[in-house]
Amino acid sequence: MATPGPAGKPVPGTAGVDSMKIQLYDGSRKIKVDTRFDECLYAAPRPSKYSPEFQRQGKDLYIHTDREKKITYYLHLWSMGRTRKDKIIPVSPATAERFLRGKGLICNLFPESDPIGRLYAWGYGIAEEF
Repeated sequence: MATPGPAGKPVPGTAGVDSMKIQLYDGSRKIKVDTRFDECLYAAPRPSKYSPEFQRQGKDLYIHTDREKKITYYLHLWSMGRTRKDKIIPVSPATAERFLRGKGLICNLFPESDPIGRLYAWGYGIAEEF
């Protein structure tokens, strides 16, 4: 089943995704994130059937907006194997942007006047080159 987005509509590319809920803490603020209802910015490809040569683990990037319109980015690390548990890791906006740029994607949720974007415009492609 596909993951529904904020309006209850399925988010494209998330078929076969298990939902995961967890509470994150930002200082004294408690944030309840749920991969079923938060917007998925990037969903790693998942195999339709088991095969040893297919990728069986991946990272998805989500954005959570709470009632006060505060934004939290987080990675959902998933595995199709039974030996690893899924994890949710909060990330900074800069890390989220680098993750998307590493996949060849540009998101307009991030500030335009950032040094990382300027270096990408000059031809640098990965964060290690900076």
